[in-house]
Amino acid sequence: MTVTDGSGVPGDDAPPVGPSAAPAADAEQTHALAAAMLGEVMVEIDRADQKASLLIGSLGIAFSIVLSGMLGGSWSPARLGPAGVTLWTAGGVAAAASVVAAALAVWPRLSKSQATGAITYWGQVRGMASPQAVADALAERGLQPPARTYQQLLVLSAVAQRKYRNIRQSMVLAGLAGAFIAVSLLAV
Repeated sequence: MTVTDGSGVPGDDAPPVGPSAAPAADAEQTHALAAAMLGEVMVEIDRADQKASLLIGSLGIAFSIVLSGMLGGSWSPARLGPAGVTLWTAGGVAAAASVVAAALAVWPRLSKSQATGAITYWGQVRGMASPQAVADALAERGLQPPARTYQQLLVLSAVAQRKYRNIRQSMVLAGLAGAFIAVSLLAV
């Protein structure tokens, strides 16, 4: 592909555009980029955990308010008509599913240890008998930078994406729950 000089006529001195245009990045630059991106994804995982924790806390407060009214005997969904009870129940199910989705965002998921192959993260040394066994295993099978950085970036990027997907699902379900419950109260 040729770049024009603005007149619509391809220019002889226009820089080439496309994959062949960029000089091949050297290994150090690639590793530095991956390390920077790894740091970014770790920050995003922390942010996602904080958002999910706040969401769980907010939903807990809402549940507490509703349950205190029901347990105090001042209100019951039985006071609603059939349509209201149906909407109330749908709202309750959506609210419970919202809490589950938020909890899944903060639930720790650890990779399964591989019987053989490279050691890529700390969980794979958990069952070793001694510090020397750990040192020997890492010397023999430990994944070294830059390959380890690339592996961590790959795995943690998927973790961050899964956390944010669960948070979005939780928020949508909480919104649906609120809408169902609000409409059920109006359908008296």
